[in-house]
Amino acid sequence: MFGIAPTASTIEKIKNESAEYLYGLNSCAIIDWEIYSEMFDFYENLLDKAYQQGIKDCIDRKKE
Repeated sequence: MFGIAPTASTIEKIKNESAEYLYGLNSCAIIDWEIYSEMFDFYENLLDKAYQQGIKDCIDRKKE
């Protein structure tokens, strides 16, 4: 659907996979546009937070 470069970062590939899934639900009328938009924003932010936490955890492990 959105297409993503093979050279994209892992987090961008995960975010794209999430976006494609939500788009599929919307295009099949399982969820409406308003719900799709809310879920997209929620998951986009959640994935960014998880990614940042993963980086922090990795740095903290290296300090030990």
